[in-house]
Formats: sequence, structure tokens, C-alpha cells
Amino acid sequence: MQITESIILECLNELNQAALTKQKYLDYYNGNHAILKDYAMQESRSNRKLIFNFPRKFVDNEVGYLLGKPVNYVSKSDNDTVIHKIDLHTNHWDKEHNINLRKQSEIFGESYELNYVDSDGQFSAMVLTPLNAYVLEDGTADRNVLLGLHKFTRRFDDKVYLDIYTGNEILHYEIVNGSDNHSKSPELKYIDKHNHIFGRVPLISCPANTERKSGFQDVISLFDAYNALNSDLVNEIADHRNAYLVIENAKLEAEDLLNMKKMGIIQVPAGGKVSWLTKEINDSFVKNELDNIERKIFDMMDQVNFNENWASNTSSLALRNKLLNLENRVAMREAFMEKTIKQRLRNFFTYLLKKEGVQYDYRDIAVKFTRNLPTDLTGLADIIVKLQQVVSQESLLSLLPFVENPKLELNKFKAEQQRLTDMTEVVPNAE
Repeated sequence: MQITESIILECLNELNQAALTKQKYLDYYNGNHAILKDYAMQESRSNRKLIFNFPRKFVDNEVGYLLGKPVNYVSKSDNDTVIHKIDLHTNHWDKEHNINLRKQSEIFGESYELNYVDSDGQFSAMVLTPLNAYVLEDGTADRNVLLGLHKFTRRFDDKVYLDIYTGNEILHYEIVNGSDNHSKSPELKYIDKHNHIFGRVPLISCPANTERKSGFQDVISLFDAYNALNSDLVNEIADHRNAYLVIENAKLEAEDLLNMKKMGIIQVPAGGKVSWLTKEINDSFVKNELDNIERKIFDMMDQVNFNENWASNTSSLALRNKLLNLENRVAMREAFMEKTIKQRLRNFFTYLLKKEGVQYDYRDIAVKFTRNLPTDLTGLADIIVKLQQVVSQESLLSLLPFVENPKLELNKFKAEQQRLTDMTEVVPNAE
């Protein structure tokens, strides 16, 4: 495909339009909900605005459930060297990177991973979002990336820059107009270009779901309703403090009222009556409605409300049954995440080929995810013992949540056993 400035400008325009749309989801994640702008204010009344940040809670919950434990890699061909290479080059950054990549994907519906070689000559990656990145796909079933855009600024620099990633080059531009997403048509000022080593666009898409929709997009109206109802209730209670003193069949002067307040005593003539005028609130109706909305929010997000009363001895199996809907939801996310990691490994192996002259196949690597759940280690150990003659020891070790690298752990175990064997060998006595 011929990359022209016209195509780049069209892609940049789509990036800017998507950024305007997607900003809403980041606002909700950060607690900037619609109630801050459109709450019906009442003059001379309490106007508190309560925000319950369900989006942050649910996104962090889901990401922690999927990636709270490090991702494990297993070679299908039992190649120890390639697993060691992956661990050596990515172990110091990939856990935090995976969590951030998945989090941004869940917020926006899609995030991007940019692979690059850093200033020290090491393979690295950074997370981009639809607010500052865009990929142009070829429209086929494979969704091959033809072009990648990264818009960014530098600190203490008012200019806006645009990097264009093609299959072999990185083109550097400055955006002269339209960088603020206003009506002006953007113009590009060419700076320079240089080659990269990957042989394909190193910008990888990581969708949250097939539709590439924000993970909480369908529930925003329920968030707004819950915020508004709680705010109305709190404001009703706050206004309830402004009770009025009703005096019937008597007339008091302002001076009498001040003395009454000071002395705590009020005198009225015969036939007079004093009472408080207060507002009655049907709290049971409000509570039922709040509980109903809250249940619907948790149901729609396939989440479990851990604030409910749970038995202290709930087993891990019972907990997994409670989390069945969340497990199904996360299993679909896991498939997208696995594909993204496989594309990362593909670029990483290209880097190793260029640097060390050794070729590896990314399809040989199985990516293993471990759910971040309380684990019944006793039951798990029993299962591992029963499967000793059925499944490889490396696969069994991958079941243990505290083992980050099964291959490395297996090698350590074998080395330790060899040392014990050497120590216990019988040395023949000298004649």
C-alpha cells in the first residue's frame, strides 16, 4: 500500500474523532461522571453530588483477576533456551505492562502495544490508547495492520508530534494545525524518518471484546442513576435539618424568639400550640430502589459483590462457582490478550534473530494465565500427586500460583535433587 500524506491525514482525523468519543470512558474511570455537569441544582437547598466509582472498581477487579499472577510461558517443543530468553528480556517489565495494557483496553474497548528497541538496545514495549494512537487495518479476516499512528507531545514543548509506523520505517512529523481537535484541518510538517527491524507494523491492537466496546459502556446509565438517586437522598436528609417551628394561636416577637433560643423555654398563651414541621421520607422505598440498581449493576458487569455476607469458610471451589459469570467474561478477554502476547513474541523473536542470529517460532510458545484467587493448596497438591504419571511435571508446576516460571522451577528442582544424590553417594573405604 502506498502511504501518502492524504491517507495519513485521514487516519489522523479518525484518531481525533475517536479520541473525542473515547474520552468519556476515561472520565468515568477517573470519577468524572455525568452528575458533575447535569445534576439538577436547587437554589437555597443542599446540592451535594455523590459519585460511586463502579467503573474503576470493576476494571481493576477484572484486570487483577486475570493478570494478578504473572503470565507463564511453556515451550511445546520443550525448548528451555527460548523460555530463558523470554524471561531474561521481559521479566523486568512485562507484568506491569500487561496489567496496564489490559486496563486501558477495558476502559476504552481497545488499547495498543508499541514494540521498539530502546536506547540500551533492549527489546521493550509501551502502552498506547485510542486517545493517542490509531491503526489502519487491511479489512481482511486477518486484520493485518497497514499503518500505525502515535500522536504525542514532549515536556516543556508546545509542539505536537506524529510518528507513522509502516512495515519497515518510522516517519516523524510535526502537526502544524488541528492538533487541539478543533475545526482547523491539520497540516503535517515532515521532520525525518528511520528504519526499524521488525518487518511489520510494530503497533499491536489489544481489543477488550469482539465489538471493541468499553467494558462498562452498556452500564453507564445505571451508574448515572445510582449516583443521582444517592445524591437526591443525601440532599433530602440534609434539607431535613431545616425543620420549621410551628406556633399556633400565638404571636411572638423577634426578641421573644431570641430569648427562647437562649433560655430553651417558650411560653404561649392558653390555646396556643407549638410543634415542629418536618419532612417525612419513605426510606424503605429508596433503599429498595438503590439495592435494585446496585444488583443490576453487578449482574450486568458479571461481578460479585464481596461486600455481602459470605461464610468465612467458603472454599475455593465455592468461590469459583460464585465467580462463574466473571470467569466466562474473563475467559473471552484472555483469548484476546493471548493473541496480543503472541504477536509481541513474534516481534521479540525477530529482534533476537537480528541481534543473536538465532531463530525461534512464536507458535511454539504456550501462554498460560493463572487466576488470582485464594487457592486450596492442599487440594491442589493432592491433584498434582494423582497426575504425576499422566501429565508432565512442568505442566503440573504451572498449576501452582506461586510458581512464576515452571521451566525454571523444574530445572532448580532437578539440580537440587542431583546435589542431594551426590551428597548421599557411598564413597568406598580405602583398603
